[in-house]
Amino acid sequence: MPKNWSPYVWKLLWGVGLIVLLFIIYHLELKVRNHVAITFQPLPIFWFLPTAYFVFGIYISFIFVKVWSVKWNWPLIVCVTIPFLILAFYSPVIYTIIQSTSSDSNSFSVPIPYWIMNINSLGIPSIVAGITLMVGMFGKRE
Repeated sequence: MPKNWSPYVWKLLWGVGLIVLLFIIYHLELKVRNHVAITFQPLPIFWFLPTAYFVFGIYISFIFVKVWSVKWNWPLIVCVTIPFLILAFYSPVIYTIIQSTSSDSNSFSVPIPYWIMNINSLGIPSIVAGITLMVGMFGKRE
């Protein structure tokens, strides 16, 4: 039996926190989807999903960060985090711009390529952006 239980306790707490975070995200998503169904304004769900997945990615990265001192890994942030953030939040930003500048607010003729919608369907770009942001801020440069 190990003499120092601290690493085990932290990993166990991280797992419990992940389950709690998943319940919170699920509950909030139900509330947002209910609001969208009532108001017929889909913009909140377009913003909620990438944001929730981004927070989920940040939480996942907590298990990878060993030292909590800021050591910027600029190649990781510039080459991975920023492009994946752009991919993840392209659709909500374009929908918001079109909705606020269009004369018909119910028009959803938005220029979003199919491949962007396809890769964002599971939230992978947002999760990757969250993980690489934290690892890029607190990880050591290799």
